[in-house]
Amino acid sequence: MRYEVVKERLERLGEDSSSRIELLQAISVAVNRGNPEWEGRDLVIRALDKFALFGEVEQSLLLSMIRAVGLYPYITPYLDGISISDRLAYEVHRVDGVEAGMVFHRLQAHVFSLLMQGRNVVLSASTSVGKSLVIDAVLAQEKFRKIVVIVPTIALIDETRRRLVKRFKQRCNVITHPTQEADDARVNVYLLTQERVLQRDDLQDVGFFVVDEFYKLDLCSDSETGSRAIDLSLAFHKLARQGAQFYLLGPHIQNIHGLDAYEYNFIPSNFSTVAVDVEYFNLPTNGDARKDKLLELCRKIATPTLIYSQSPASANKVAQLLIEKGGFSPLAQTQDIAQWIAKEYHPQWNVAKAISLGIAIHHGGVPRALQQYFVKLFNEGTIKHIICTSTMIEGVNTSAENVIIYDRRVSNTPFDFFTFKNISGRAGRMNRYFIGKVYMLEAPPEEKDLTVDYPIGLQNEDSPMGLLMKLEPEYLTDISRQRLDRAYATPLLSTATLVENRHIPVDRQIEIAESIIRNLAVSRRMLTWKGNPEQNQLEYVCTLVCDHLQTKLMDYGIISGPQLAFHINSIRMEKDFSAYLQNAIDTNRAGTTASEAINLRLKFIRNVLCYRLPRDFMAISKIQADVFTQRNIEPGDFSFFSEQMENLFHDPLLTALDEYGIPTQVSTRIKSSILPSDNLNDLLNKLRHLAIHLDGMQLSPFERNIMKWAIAEM
Repeated sequence: MRYEVVKERLERLGEDSSSRIELLQAISVAVNRGNPEWEGRDLVIRALDKFALFGEVEQSLLLSMIRAVGLYPYITPYLDGISISDRLAYEVHRVDGVEAGMVFHRLQAHVFSLLMQGRNVVLSASTSVGKSLVIDAVLAQEKFRKIVVIVPTIALIDETRRRLVKRFKQRCNVITHPTQEADDARVNVYLLTQERVLQRDDLQDVGFFVVDEFYKLDLCSDSETGSRAIDLSLAFHKLARQGAQFYLLGPHIQNIHGLDAYEYNFIPSNFSTVAVDVEYFNLPTNGDARKDKLLELCRKIATPTLIYSQSPASANKVAQLLIEKGGFSPLAQTQDIAQWIAKEYHPQWNVAKAISLGIAIHHGGVPRALQQYFVKLFNEGTIKHIICTSTMIEGVNTSAENVIIYDRRVSNTPFDFFTFKNISGRAGRMNRYFIGKVYMLEAPPEEKDLTVDYPIGLQNEDSPMGLLMKLEPEYLTDISRQRLDRAYATPLLSTATLVENRHIPVDRQIEIAESIIRNLAVSRRMLTWKGNPEQNQLEYVCTLVCDHLQTKLMDYGIISGPQLAFHINSIRMEKDFSAYLQNAIDTNRAGTTASEAINLRLKFIRNVLCYRLPRDFMAISKIQADVFTQRNIEPGDFSFFSEQMENLFHDPLLTALDEYGIPTQVSTRIKSSILPSDNLNDLLNKLRHLAIHLDGMQLSPFERNIMKWAIAEM
């Protein structure tokens, strides 16, 4: 019996015993044939979804087939009904030191065995395969005293931190923030983005490190300037060149090039713990067909569902559609959070409107603490829908049975087959939903293999200068050395300045230096400040940013230095999101809704004010310091103001709590109880002691709930 026939008959399985036996025989043939291996495993998973319909003897046969395909975790609820040989095989796959009763499936056990032998491993497997459990099992052995786990997003830092704290709170010291330090009495786990790895100077003796979503090493994976891919490559290089063992993990990758300097086991696997059904609708991008189908699906589907959209703007439109026409009723359990968002941000923001109906919105403009709380509500089953962008697809684990792919793009670029598979992999969840369901509203992308290129091992004439500048001479090719020699030949700036500003093209740095020199009398008055700038000084630096560094400020309606300075000052003076967002609505251009204007401002805060501007201000600070020092003029120093921008003009320790699930508005209200603190660990200890007093504090019901939840998982 062919795979498709067995699959279809399993879907229609009833009480007919002869039909059940015939199906089990067909599944057994597929399992024993093993070519292709995935067919037998997939049919076993689909049969597990119908487990209750099989008789006792039939269930015993099915459990033996579970062992045959290596899905040992699925045997756990039925240990009393398996044979002695199956039980022995099960016990061999048991995981020690993580959680009671936990077992590996076949692929996890294989990877763990290689790592325990001291091998480097590069694993490519589907999202649902449980790659992270292998990390936890390695930690539990305490073979390594210092471990680094590199993840691509702050959201993944939070998710991984919560998991590790839950399992290893007494044994591991989990470090995520620059002020946290190693504890020699415990295993130290540095849980960092690539940028934070490069910032730390205490990673010389790391024994083992992990790169999650390793496909982001490839320069083509970075949709903007490639700077994050460059930083990830440098972070890998920083740890691997000192001999640390590595484990790279990611989905759906057929090959990796450029790691020839290292010995490693590459394991491309199609092993999966869930089955996935995809329904294609091939609807046009324009028109109302996709909207109508989305509404139809949301009315029909009753189980947890992710709705993928290409951008915050698209997510806002999808939310507006569901708010107006989805037929959702107000959800009692989410009224507190909806009212809080409306008060602290704006009542016209669709995030507030949607969550009041049990629909969460998850994208880069939504504050991190709210993102985390929405995922919590979703995984607990309180809400059933999350409208998300790639911020959630890149590694955040959810208990979703269904994924609706509304857009076939990331931002405005059509996504490839790899991204399609990555999004589809969010459907289904081991031990919860055996069969994930994906609804692709537009035409699917063409199937194509993905190969990852590690740029340090594949240097050529096109290699980014920002990558080459941070490599030691012995790791540079002759071509790269010649390119660097030409770049460093400029007399205007020192090599040290060019390297420190490596994220900015050399010609842009020279342009800024020439501008400063050309107007030396003016630039001396405007650039030699320290601490906080005066208004004209701020506008001058902002003009340099607009003219030479920021090419996308027009996306936010900003075309001049004074305009950029206005946005900075609006947050600096008020420190009040609601007033700043109301200004966005008051000055909103025609054709844009209030919620769209709010999203744009919040995106500006996250992407520009907290990230790009501090970096650009510091680049200009280093350039002016170099220019003025050469001319015996005391230079300025923008480091304090840059740090202030990065932290929205709050104490850095308070804004760090946003990553721990506590909104900045809430931490600001309780700051008198937790500040001053020497470092983040000191602050977290004060919060833990504060937990028993929360009911007596002047906080709203939602604020108390989110504080209790965040503190419980610290």
